[in-house]
Amino acid sequence: MVYRLILSYNGANYAGWQRQNNAVAVQQRLEESLERLLVRPVRVHGAGRTDAGVHARGQVAHFDLADPFPLQGLIHGTNRSLPPDIRVLAAERMCARFHAQKSARAKSYSYRLIESPLLSPLDAPYAMALPRPLDLAALRQASALLVGRHDFTAFALAGGGHRDPHRRILATSWNRQGSRLLFRVVGDGFLRGMVRSLVGTLIEVGQGRRTVENIRWLLSGEPRSQAGPTAPAHGLTLERVFYPPGLRVARQGHAW
Repeated sequence: MVYRLILSYNGANYAGWQRQNNAVAVQQRLEESLERLLVRPVRVHGAGRTDAGVHARGQVAHFDLADPFPLQGLIHGTNRSLPPDIRVLAAERMCARFHAQKSARAKSYSYRLIESPLLSPLDAPYAMALPRPLDLAALRQASALLVGRHDFTAFALAGGGHRDPHRRILATSWNRQGSRLLFRVVGDGFLRGMVRSLVGTLIEVGQGRRTVENIRWLLSGEPRSQAGPTAPAHGLTLERVFYPPGLRVARQGHAW
């Protein structure tokens, strides 16, 4: 039986989602908690990696169980031994062909920025500080060029292990509330560090240091050195993973 978990976590204390030999990752903590609850080794599969320091509001993972397990018990029992910066928000039983990564059709990320050189300690862990306001119209024009299938080599960090640098962006948006800016992007997949590299480059557009048309040029497969800096990890959040309908076989259980 395949069980899907929806997770939220603050990534500040972790080396990303994927289990590693020399650092603590979110996957490791989740597997350890499930093993305590189920009294057996558990291997979970995530919808995708998040880098060190990146947060998640809607990460998805799945694992297999031979016997049925109550959904509410799975949620609360797993959370009981998880650290407070990781939480299982929902659990559901899925059909046998479901795979958290392979079944995913799209992912949504957000990046938070605040136009101020000084941030409140309540904002600083989740947003990038900007000393001066950005040109919102230029940001929106540049981001609109990202929609479609492009070569994102210029925005991929080394070590991602990807074979094909092409990805399809389905939607982008920039919204401002006072001094707060929120960038959202939905795509069928993302290269390692891609969203953060996009944000760092778009900031240069918003600052007038790079033209909107330069973004179009970068999408023709230019090297990483031609794009802007990589924005800090703490401003980025994996918001949601999208799946085709019809994969759920039981009523969803929630933590609330």
